[in-house]
Amino acid sequence: MTAPATAGARGGPAVRVTGLGRNFGPVRALHDVSFDVPAGEVTALLGENGAGKSTLLKILAGLQPPSAGTVTVFGEEVTSHDPATVLARHGVAIVPQELSLLQDRNVAENVLSGVEPGGRWFPSRRAMLRRTRELLAELDLDLDPSASVGSLDLATQQLIVVARSVARGCRVLILDEPTAMLTPAEAERLFVLMDRLKGQGVTMLYVSHRMPEVFRLADHIQVLRDGTHVAGWSRAETSPDRAVAAMVGRDLAEVTARAGHQGAPEGPPALVVRDLSGRRHSGISFAVRPGEILGVAGLPDSGRVELLHNIFGGDRGTGGEVEVLGSPYERRDPIASVGRRLAFVPGERRAQGLLTTMSVGRNVGALTTKLFSRFGLVRRRAFDRNAADQAKKLRVKTASLDQPITNLSGGNQQKAVLARWLSINPGVLILDEPTRGVDVGAKAEIYEELFALADRGLAILCSSSDLPELLAVTDRIAVLSEGRLVETVATATATEESIMTLATGAGPAGAAEAADEQPAAGHHAPEGTTP
Repeated sequence: MTAPATAGARGGPAVRVTGLGRNFGPVRALHDVSFDVPAGEVTALLGENGAGKSTLLKILAGLQPPSAGTVTVFGEEVTSHDPATVLARHGVAIVPQELSLLQDRNVAENVLSGVEPGGRWFPSRRAMLRRTRELLAELDLDLDPSASVGSLDLATQQLIVVARSVARGCRVLILDEPTAMLTPAEAERLFVLMDRLKGQGVTMLYVSHRMPEVFRLADHIQVLRDGTHVAGWSRAETSPDRAVAAMVGRDLAEVTARAGHQGAPEGPPALVVRDLSGRRHSGISFAVRPGEILGVAGLPDSGRVELLHNIFGGDRGTGGEVEVLGSPYERRDPIASVGRRLAFVPGERRAQGLLTTMSVGRNVGALTTKLFSRFGLVRRRAFDRNAADQAKKLRVKTASLDQPITNLSGGNQQKAVLARWLSINPGVLILDEPTRGVDVGAKAEIYEELFALADRGLAILCSSSDLPELLAVTDRIAVLSEGRLVETVATATATEESIMTLATGAGPAGAAEAADEQPAAGHHAPEGTTP
């Protein structure tokens, strides 16, 4: 595969956005956006959810027309707003968050879809397998062209989408939050492929909320805020703090600052887990007191997610005991947990948290329907007023509670799910990956809400694969390894390295209960840690 043709020398503009605007009725999503994307390099596009990133990407990929302004690719103005035409004529392809692959077809059929040897109606299977094998070798991807795509993990499917774009002549590749659902090891596979594509001259526009990724991969950084372009630098000219400040419109210290907790939590535990066992976990014991945030850390196969579902009643455990607010909780299930004031915000927001066919208001108020019903009829005005109050408390940004929940940004969807569970006035709140796929501004708002809830006496159990997040928001961290609780450590003395040592089984065992007796004094944000 030869390097894609570019307009001028490496580093010249591959894409030029000039005065770009996009309106949806009275709502202005983009206004007078202008910047260049240098050829053969990686440009990161940053901004909070709702800043206009998705709209801009859709315009560049031909999924939407602009209301004003122009887009040129390698010096030629884009006048068509059809993705297939934009890819064929200008070489622009997008890897969206929701992958569009044929799950029941093999790798070769997906990679060469639309460009099959011999034509779409009479393709040569042998030629397809040979061509796909050659293409995968050029990209240094060790994949079987005959493997069913549905049998592959999400990270591998993402690589297949990239290979499909290259097979169709992609010269400009747009990646929209490609690592949001990937483990660090899976993300590394993508980064290696990006480095290879960059070496072959492919221009990339990369969207991510993860600053370490951005400052590792990007040569240039462009920032949107409230639909306008507010800053642009080369990577060497800026820093993560400066980039985040441009995104949110205020200094990073204001985002992370929080007053310290007053003294250690007192009184009996709100949640007690004794020798709990179930799928992927065994013999887990700990306690969470009112006003405390206990983190749960561990590798993807550590059993931490299954542990949360067991406590809540979503998974059937195999042994052990759970107490909630001083009472034994034996026959656990999600409906009973609501009555027990045990709330759970799951990590798979779209699959497990959102009611995707319903409105924002229905999502927020889903657990309060009985409170506003009489003789089987919902008192709609009271229901809507309560949902509006809950959404306002969590600062859910929405034009109307009647709009579909899927229209909201990821951060606002997450706040809506949290608002739903807070409507039951929980005594214990369990969260899994509370800020996955959420921008820095919404992340800070969620952290502030968790701190406020803990200050009011709520017991919080928070699991996350993001170690800086756990170090920023918790009092103690329970570290799991291969389904067992290795140790519970005070966050004040923990580091990413010490937690990872325990999570990988390289650290000491047997001290799990010691820290339960002396919870850390309060929440904190260690120096140098950002949300």
